[in-house]
Amino acid sequence: MRPLPLNLQTLYADLLQRADPSGVKPGAISKKKVRGHEYLYLDVKEGKGRRQTSLGRADNLDVQAKAALHQRAAQAAKDSRTTVTALKNARIPAPSLPIGRVLEAVANAGLFQRGVVLVGTAAYQTYACIAGAYLASSSVMTADADLLVASFVGGQEPLDLQAILKKADPTFAAKMNQDDTLPKLFEAKGGLQVDVLTKFGRGRSTPVLVKGLGVSATALPFMEYLAEESMDAIALYGAGVLVRVPPPLRYAAHKLLIAQERNDRSKIKKAKDLAQAKELVSVSLEDNSGDWEETLANVRKRGPKWRKNIDASLREIGLDQRQGRFKV
Repeated sequence: MRPLPLNLQTLYADLLQRADPSGVKPGAISKKKVRGHEYLYLDVKEGKGRRQTSLGRADNLDVQAKAALHQRAAQAAKDSRTTVTALKNARIPAPSLPIGRVLEAVANAGLFQRGVVLVGTAAYQTYACIAGAYLASSSVMTADADLLVASFVGGQEPLDLQAILKKADPTFAAKMNQDDTLPKLFEAKGGLQVDVLTKFGRGRSTPVLVKGLGVSATALPFMEYLAEESMDAIALYGAGVLVRVPPPLRYAAHKLLIAQERNDRSKIKKAKDLAQAKELVSVSLEDNSGDWEETLANVRKRGPKWRKNIDASLREIGLDQRQGRFKV
């Protein structure tokens, strides 16, 4: 693995530190005169377009303070966009434009703060700066975004995921199967898909209804492991989108587990699973093998099926002899 220069890791750390989950949106402030009084208006980016709303009368101190917050957020966003551009110019992976818009819409709706976790290749693309190495597999483009909702916390007012996605692309529509009560898959006109995933509950039935989000979710094997822990990360789109992703080694272990569940029709997906896992594990072994040994021990003690799958995948990627006392 080629290590990432320290200055790029520092830029990313600063970007992550500046990320504001408070919900104050950056925007331009304008003033209009209506019926003899001046009003302040906020103009913010929303998906492909922009939205303008009134903040109130310009002579109101609370309105002035609110406008100042949005202006400060706009300046911070400008600084962050400069950092995002620098990282992308240094060939740090970034989401495609359509996926970036989706992640921004989901983040703006507060879903990542409510327990939604980004998984799949879109999550893997955030790991280079976290792992401190260039990850070759993260340059592979993906046409889908996978959202894990195993720990979603609903609010007083229900949300509508389809309406949120339409802010990113108005062509998003639910793809329903005959037995679906609520959608679990959304697709835009260009082919971009958003899948809603979860862990199995009692009875191991699927799909699972997600209260407060207007969707159901596909339950998949080993997803409970991926859902146990998440961390903040930045997707390099716009001024940087603050998302939640699984820690890299947890992501890697999950890929090793599910790779053995792929059938012959999913050879390409299996190859991608193994390639991503191998890169993350290799980085860990170069840096601190104890972290991977602890992760591997935790996975293997969960049962025979878990041991069988992860051991088989480790053999396939040629890392089984590098695990010390955990080698198979």
